[in-house]
Order: sequence, then structure tokens, then C-alpha cells
Amino acid sequence: MKRQILLLFIFIANFSNAQKISFNTAYFYEYTYHNDSTDVNKVNTETTVLLSNQKESFFCSYVKMKNDSILLSNVKKGNMADFSTLPKSRVNQKVYSDKSQNTILIYDKVVNATFAYTENPVKWSLGNSRKKIGDFECQNAYCIINNRKFEAWFTISIPVNDGPYRFKGLPGLVVEVYDEKKLFHFVLSEIKKEEISTELPKNTISTTSADFKNKRQEFFNNPAEVSKVYLGDRVKFDSKTVNSNFKNFNVFLD
Repeated sequence: MKRQILLLFIFIANFSNAQKISFNTAYFYEYTYHNDSTDVNKVNTETTVLLSNQKESFFCSYVKMKNDSILLSNVKKGNMADFSTLPKSRVNQKVYSDKSQNTILIYDKVVNATFAYTENPVKWSLGNSRKKIGDFECQNAYCIINNRKFEAWFTISIPVNDGPYRFKGLPGLVVEVYDEKKLFHFVLSEIKKEEISTELPKNTISTTSADFKNKRQEFFNNPAEVSKVYLGDRVKFDSKTVNSNFKNFNVFLD
């Protein structure tokens, strides 16, 4: 119960300082990814969503977005939310893009702290191959992120130069994208035209990509001890279990 109260307090604190943005289109992507290079058979899947309007876009876990909506509804009604009943989300990264300024802002977490840093737009090389994915005629393109080569398939039939995560800036919407080893794989699964609002947290820690990665690596080097630094004595946990749960996290999209 104490842990649930703490989580609810953190949630309320985040949303009390949040900026709301409205979008008119939601592009859903099924995201398949690995976080353990020693076990290629251990695969994670999660539904993600790209929310878009003419000026901005926002990419995040759809599971996380639904959970936040449920929690916020409970808070407004004065109810205590049961975190244990909510679907688990493992995708922490959120990406805000200002299309007019061509800027990308990444939100990511270490324990309970949310960091924010900017990234440069992806540099693309257009390919010559074409194929049909679902109802869309697509062309391929290539980019490098985190020393990994990614192949993307985009369609000009949806003239939106956007896509999941940082995969933006092509002449049409990204329908599918993956790296050479298929450690990370996004596939467009659904498009919905509807008004959707979401929150951009403001109480984040401004940093750089390099500094965030250092903070993240410090955590994975010693998850239990670093968790104590962030959480203090408010949450009790078994250190051996925490260290065991994170010992093989060594593959990251960024």
C-alpha cells in the first residue's frame, strides 16, 4: 500500500506540471525489441503510438498512455488506483517533435527520474527498392542510429514526414523500420483519425544524450544501489531480486 501511495504521489506531481497538446491523428505501431544480447529468443512486444497534428508529433507507449489516462481519471474521482491491475509497460522513451523547428526532444527515465534531451534529425539515404506493406506502396531508406544501420519503408501516399521514435524526415510516413539484426522492429498496425490529447511532463531533468546514457549505465552497473539513491528509504525492495532482474539489460535503441 505504501508503494502504491508513493507511485500515486509521483504521478500527481508529474501531471500537475504538465503541458497538454491536442492531436488529430494516431498512428499505431507494433514494437518488437530485445534488451538482452545474450538471449536472442527473449523478445519483448508492445503497442506504441505516434500522435500527430500539422505542427507537432508525440511518440510513446500506448500501454503507458492508457495507464496514465486510467490513473488520472481515478485521481479526479478521488479513488485510489491499483497499480497492480494495470498492464505492464516497458517502453519508457517518449519523443516530442516540433515539425516547424525540425527539433526532437527525447524523454527517458532512470528509476523514477525523467530526463529530457534534444537529438539531431536523422540523416537518411534513399534506396531504390519498393514493396507493398498492407495497403501501402513503400520505398526503402537507410539511416544510422547508435552505430546500427536501420532500414525504413515509407509511403508517399501518406505525405507526413514522420514515424516512430526518431525515424522522421522522409517524404512520407514510415510504415516499417528495423535494424540489420532485427533487435528493434516497428510495424504500422492501425491509423485512427480522432482528437486525442496527451500531456508533456515539465518537471524533467534537462541533460544531454551522452550524460543521460552515463546515468543509465550507472543504474545497470548496480541497479539496487542506484535505485536507493533515487528512491531513498520510501520504497523497500530486495536488492538481489532487483539486480537479477536487470543484470542482462545491455541493448538500447538509442
